[in-house]
Amino acid sequence: MTAHHESKKGPNPAQVQAPQSAQHNSTAVECSTAATHQPTKTATKTERAYMLFLSCPGGVTEGDILRQCRLSSGRNYATKIERALSIRLHREQEGNPDGIGAHFRYRITSRADAERVAGLVDQMRQRRNAPPLSLQERGALIARYPEQAVTAAA
Repeated sequence: MTAHHESKKGPNPAQVQAPQSAQHNSTAVECSTAATHQPTKTATKTERAYMLFLSCPGGVTEGDILRQCRLSSGRNYATKIERALSIRLHREQEGNPDGIGAHFRYRITSRADAERVAGLVDQMRQRRNAPPLSLQERGALIARYPEQAVTAAA
């Protein structure tokens, strides 16, 4: 009866644990070498704002940044992009729809500046383990800008 009782129990738990822990250790080593392939994080506020600047050749307003990127203080992102790349965005003052006050429309002025913004966006994407803008996407964004800087409203 004792033999029958032991067969119901199965193998000794210590015997089962040894192979699993050995297997676990080899998996842990594999995981540590795979640590360079971390998951992609979501885009930062700054990256979203820079992509909005890049995708709108007609320019963006502080309100556009607020509504489309869900960010406040759009002028801070315009200043930040200028400082980071040593470029100058065109600023055009527009009256508010209600007729009270005004706001600025910020616009990238040349293809060279747009190229620099795209490069900065790619750096930000790389930091969060996202792929860079595709050549087609980058080309389509850049092609919408004039070769030479244009400061007058188009």
